[in-house]
Amino acid sequence: MNVANDPMPVRSCWLSWIAVAASDQTEVVRLLGLTDVRLGTWSAGVDLVDEVAHSGDDRFSTVVVTPVLDGWILVFGAWLGLPYLERTDSITQLCEEFSLRFGKAGAYFHSEQNDGEAWLIAEHGTVLRRWIAEYPEAGLGEPSGVERNLLDAFGIPGKPEDLDPDDELASSWEATSGDCWATTIAAEHSLDPTAIGPSTPSAGQILIANTPYSQPEGRHA
Repeated sequence: MNVANDPMPVRSCWLSWIAVAASDQTEVVRLLGLTDVRLGTWSAGVDLVDEVAHSGDDRFSTVVVTPVLDGWILVFGAWLGLPYLERTDSITQLCEEFSLRFGKAGAYFHSEQNDGEAWLIAEHGTVLRRWIAEYPEAGLGEPSGVERNLLDAFGIPGKPEDLDPDDELASSWEATSGDCWATTIAAEHSLDPTAIGPSTPSAGQILIANTPYSQPEGRHA
């Protein structure tokens, strides 16, 4: 066993990623339009995820692609961050396309700084749910599963995006998601990256790659 290359938990102050129910890492890389793809290690990849999240104007330029983990490929990087409005529509389209091709895909954003949470769940080409705490008006679909249960427990019978934004309940939910984190949603629908470990089934190697944004013509993509 190569302990240095065993799966590790992935954490960051601002953690953005997509999850694709795919077993072909090369195809995921191709569909994302990634370039300058190179091999990495888990420790280097985990460090880079956090570094990229803090890298200002260059944060959209690099992503880290995991091996197949228990039937899922995760791709980390701010370029895949739902709350970045210049990226929201593109990420939504990516998840629709990935889910049409592979059956299921999702996008997630988790902040350890309590800056809000975001998630998108897509199946067979259709977005079932999108929630961005900072931008409730961008909500799509119906809450279900753990989100619905926590909304009920929080005293919100409908959708949080339908609440009056000046309502104290709406403000509280948007700020904390009622303790409903993106990692919680991810654990229900795919994988929680903060819970990955050596026991997580893994096939392949970590990849590091440049995004289309790293090219001048991609800066407005």
